Parts: sequence; C-alpha cells; structure tokens
Amino acid sequence: MKRLFLIALAVCASASVLAQSTHNSASQPNTLTAQEKKEGWVLLFDGKTLDGWNVTPNLAKVWKVVDGAIKTDAKAGSGTMYTKTEYTNFVVRAEFRADSAINSGIILRQPPAQPAPPPGQKPTPPPGGPGYELQIRDKNPGNYSGGDFLTGSIVGVVKAPADVKILPGQWNTVEATVDGDHFVVVYNGKKVADGHDARRSSGTIGLQLAHPEDATDANIEFRNLKLRELKK
Repeated sequence: MKRLFLIALAVCASASVLAQSTHNSASQPNTLTAQEKKEGWVLLFDGKTLDGWNVTPNLAKVWKVVDGAIKTDAKAGSGTMYTKTEYTNFVVRAEFRADSAINSGIILRQPPAQPAPPPGQKPTPPPGGPGYELQIRDKNPGNYSGGDFLTGSIVGVVKAPADVKILPGQWNTVEATVDGDHFVVVYNGKKVADGHDARRSSGTIGLQLAHPEDATDANIEFRNLKLRELKK
C-alpha cells in the first residue's frame, strides 16, 4: 500500500513538472505554441534579429534588438521599419511597452518603396495612398495630421474610445484583424475599434517612431509580433 502511495505521489509530481514545463514553453516570448503553428501563425520577429525587416543604415540607428525585443532609440531620430513581405488579409498581434509620451504606431498594408524618380521629377504617389496606421499615442499634439486618432484607433478610419490608454512600463497587447475593407482592433483584451475602408488592399507591416523630438526620452519596444494570413 505504501509503495502504491509513493508511486502515485511520483506520478503527480511528474505531471506537475510537465504541466509547468509546458506552460513555461508556451509563455516564452517570440515563440509559437503548437496550437498557433497549427492555426497558421508565423513570427515577424524571432527575438534575435531583424532579418524579416527592411533596415536601412539610418533605421538601424533607431531600431535595435535589446533583450528579446525590438526597441527604439529616440535620440537617434525617427523612422518606420517595414517587413520584407506584403500581406493582404491577416490578423497581426504584438506586445509593446512604452512611455506614455510616445508617438508610435503599427502600419498596416503599406505599399512597397517606390523607385527614385528621375532627377527633376516628383515621386509618383502609390495607388491607394500610404498604409493605415494603428495608433499608439495618448496625446494629440495639435499640429500633426490625424492628431485626434489616439491609441487603438486606425487613423482616418475609426477612433477608439477616449479611455483607451497606454499602460506605461507594462506590456500592452494589441491585435488587428484586417480582412478586405474591415478593420477590427482588440487592445489589452477588449475590442476598441471596428471600421471599414477600402483604400488599400495589401502591403507590408511597419513599426513607427514619429516625432521623437517631442519627447526625447520616450521609447517603445515590441515583442511577440505574430501574423496569421486569412484565406478567402
């Protein structure tokens, strides 16, 4: 009887260790769970490199990999870094941690960079205009376009409620579903925006740092950048 009791204790202990191990594995930043892989999710950031992004020498000064996150250096300037791959209909998820004074965003469906025009000619605007911006900014400076579209909003499309704010110093979660002309934003587990716009149908994903001169000590870092394409 005593032997059976000891065996039962050993089995329970093993199960507990396995469960804890599975939980820790699933919660590791910049990794995919078995379920996520089955559902078709991919990582846009592996936690170590920026291999999936177009990084110019200037952008390399602004965006760096620090402790498993993509982090800005506001003192180095501003800039938006885009993925090398274009997407049409998708769900994109991210975690970010930022100062409340940050002026940032996630760009959706940005057209690829256009070749430089011949000397003396103006660049041709891309068909459909620039991409959409999922805003990460709590304050309206009053002198920038789209200033009243604040955190959780899709600029020019739909506004999030006024009480949607950055939790400073904490990891905030954001998810955007972009399906045809339909945009839905879930922020920290709550749906905060639902709107429609058909201006652009595809493009790259971007991480933006804008106007760091307004808050030179305000930075943002991203991790757990994941995307799942939606099939039609």
